[in-house]
Amino acid sequence: MNIHQVSVTYHQEQDRLLVRISSHDSEELRLWLTRRMTLSLMPVLTRTAADQLARQAEGIDPAAPQDVQRQRMVENFKKEAQTYAGDFKTPYQAKDAALPLGKEPLLVTEVKMALLKSGKLQLDFTEKGPEPGRHVRIAISTQLAQGLLQLLNKCLKKSQWLKSPPLAGIQESSDKPETPDPTERPRYLN
Repeated sequence: MNIHQVSVTYHQEQDRLLVRISSHDSEELRLWLTRRMTLSLMPVLTRTAADQLARQAEGIDPAAPQDVQRQRMVENFKKEAQTYAGDFKTPYQAKDAALPLGKEPLLVTEVKMALLKSGKLQLDFTEKGPEPGRHVRIAISTQLAQGLLQLLNKCLKKSQWLKSPPLAGIQESSDKPETPDPTERPRYLN
């Protein structure tokens, strides 16, 4: 899949993140990430993306002349800067795209990650359920991995999943519960 854009939005009604991935071939993948899945995924994705970034940077030979070392450091800095230079201003273009996974987003229940020799990060998203599950595999560049992390972190803040908010729809009563009279005998329902 030749990825064009990625969008991550928090849907309060579903209490899930909707990940939309569009391709240059006019296809769109839609994935639901639950709170549990997202909170489990983030530390692993962060570490793996950091490993991907480290692999991209070329090693500096300490025995090399200083001019060569400086040149390599500048090249590594430029590569790292490029990974963080994603376009976050252009809105996601929802167009009439083919939906290879169907209209309903894939509910991610399992994610597998692997760093490929090409330097790309391979992500396998699986939906397991009572029916035969759906599955999708994508490979993303270092720049796209860093952009995905930024989008996920932004939605984590918006969702407030890292805080423990009060349960929705439950209100505390201002009425104090009645205390039983200690002289009254208990009654039983038989």
